[in-house]
Amino acid sequence: MQKNKPLVEVVVSTSKGKVPLGIMNTEQALALPDEIDAKVSHPDHKPGETDVYIPLEELERHPVVTATERKSQ
Repeated sequence: MQKNKPLVEVVVSTSKGKVPLGIMNTEQALALPDEIDAKVSHPDHKPGETDVYIPLEELERHPVVTATERKSQ
Protein backbone atom coordinates (compact mmCIF):
# COMPACT_ATOMS: atom_id res chain seq x y z
CA MET A 1 0.00 0.00 0.00
CA GLN A 2 1.38 3.42 -0.97
CA LYS A 3 1.35 6.05 1.75
CA ASN A 4 -0.18 9.42 0.85
CA LYS A 5 2.21 12.31 0.46
CA PRO A 6 1.90 15.01 3.15
CA LEU A 7 -0.26 18.03 2.31
CA VAL A 8 0.90 21.66 2.49
CA GLU A 9 -0.67 25.03 1.79
CA VAL A 10 1.20 26.95 -0.92
CA VAL A 11 1.30 30.77 -0.72
CA VAL A 12 3.05 33.61 -2.50
CA SER A 13 3.87 36.96 -0.93
CA THR A 14 2.61 40.17 -2.51
CA SER A 15 2.62 43.79 -1.44
CA LYS A 16 -0.78 43.11 0.15
CA GLY A 17 0.38 40.04 2.09
CA LYS A 18 0.23 36.29 1.54
CA VAL A 19 -1.97 34.99 -1.26
CA PRO A 20 -2.89 31.31 -1.04
CA LEU A 21 -2.45 29.27 -4.22
CA GLY A 22 -3.99 26.16 -2.72
CA ILE A 23 -3.39 22.98 -0.81
CA MET A 24 -1.14 20.49 -2.59
CA ASN A 25 0.72 17.35 -1.75
CA THR A 26 4.45 17.82 -1.26
CA GLU A 27 5.32 16.35 -4.66
CA GLN A 28 3.10 18.90 -6.42
CA ALA A 29 4.50 21.77 -4.38
CA LEU A 30 8.10 20.78 -5.13
CA ALA A 31 7.27 20.58 -8.86
CA LEU A 32 6.24 24.26 -9.03
CA PRO A 33 8.33 26.36 -11.44
CA ASP A 34 11.26 28.28 -9.94
CA GLU A 35 9.72 31.53 -11.24
CA ILE A 36 7.04 31.24 -8.55
CA ASP A 37 8.45 32.54 -5.28
CA ALA A 38 6.27 30.28 -3.17
CA LYS A 39 6.38 29.23 0.45
CA VAL A 40 4.59 26.26 1.94
CA SER A 41 3.03 25.56 5.28
CA HIS A 42 5.29 23.53 7.53
CA PRO A 43 4.41 19.84 6.99
CA ASP A 44 4.30 19.24 10.76
CA HIS A 45 1.28 21.58 10.97
CA LYS A 46 -2.22 21.39 9.48
CA PRO A 47 -2.35 23.01 6.01
CA GLY A 48 -4.70 25.96 5.73
CA GLU A 49 -4.71 26.49 9.50
CA THR A 50 -1.10 27.36 10.35
CA ASP A 51 0.91 30.53 10.00
CA VAL A 52 4.23 28.63 9.94
CA TYR A 53 5.66 28.71 6.40
CA ILE A 54 8.96 27.47 4.99
CA PRO A 55 10.72 27.89 1.63
CA LEU A 56 10.45 25.08 -0.91
CA GLU A 57 14.16 24.33 -0.46
CA GLU A 58 13.56 23.57 3.21
CA LEU A 59 10.53 21.42 2.37
CA GLU A 60 12.67 19.36 0.01
CA ARG A 61 15.03 18.50 2.91
CA HIS A 62 12.30 17.92 5.52
CA PRO A 63 12.35 14.38 6.98
CA VAL A 64 8.67 13.71 6.25
CA VAL A 65 9.27 14.41 2.54
CA THR A 66 12.47 12.41 2.25
CA ALA A 67 10.88 9.47 4.12
CA THR A 68 7.87 9.52 1.77
CA GLU A 69 10.16 9.54 -1.27
CA ARG A 70 12.07 6.50 0.02
CA LYS A 71 8.83 4.56 0.58
CA SER A 72 7.52 5.27 -2.93
CA GLN A 73 10.70 4.03 -4.67
